[in-house]
Amino acid sequence: MFRDLRASLCSAKATQGRYMTMMSRAVFVIVLALAAVQLTSCERKASFDPALAGAFFPLHPGSSWTYRVIDKNLGTTDIISDRVVDKQLINIVKTGGEAISEGSVSGGASKSTILYVTEGGYINRVSVDGPTWIRFEEKKFLPQLLKPDLTWSNSLFPFGHLTGAFHVMQYHRTFLETDEVAVPAGRFSSCIRIETEAVYQRNLSQSDRSLRLRYIDWYAPNVGLVRTVVLKSAFFNSVVARVELLSFAKSQVEGGQNESLR
Repeated sequence: MFRDLRASLCSAKATQGRYMTMMSRAVFVIVLALAAVQLTSCERKASFDPALAGAFFPLHPGSSWTYRVIDKNLGTTDIISDRVVDKQLINIVKTGGEAISEGSVSGGASKSTILYVTEGGYINRVSVDGPTWIRFEEKKFLPQLLKPDLTWSNSLFPFGHLTGAFHVMQYHRTFLETDEVAVPAGRFSSCIRIETEAVYQRNLSQSDRSLRLRYIDWYAPNVGLVRTVVLKSAFFNSVVARVELLSFAKSQVEGGQNESLR
């Protein structure tokens, strides 16, 4: 009986020893994994090149972009083209600015002209189409120097300060995108990802019902915006719209009047 008991104890000790060995190995693997994650995180965080900070929104005359815009709410797909032009060629502009872009939707059915101005370390954009009393203006559209770990907020009035028109409050934060961003125009690395929480609200009364959307934008160095995903704030953050770069034509102008935006 004692022999059987000792055999049982030895078997139990052996089983316990194997269990402890397995646990030690598991703990060792977990520690290595955590160390690898921390090391990778440090390496990823340190991989941003500060020299690129002024290259994420190039506005050289002659540059052009073509995007595909899919709106799931409306069930539409549009092709939008945008190009930077010399502001001296546009007579409607009466105010100063660093650059101007002209956009068209679906082969020119709808056109827009945007003026970009730098102020206080940010790029502002103003629509110069139509009467001035309904012109669109967005201050602090983007930081002049775009890099990870930035936070800022801004507000805009898409239809001016008309009675009953809505305004938008936006809260932005930037990240370094460690993965390549793949779109029809190609694969882009070293992108900056901007996550924006936008609150759409009518009038200025806080009691009015509001709509919340989340925007995720990816900007590639020396190219600009390459991808946008719009999500409706809900339990599953459903995608309601998507923007993807189809093509990009780089300007032959590398300096000149737009150098101040870099």
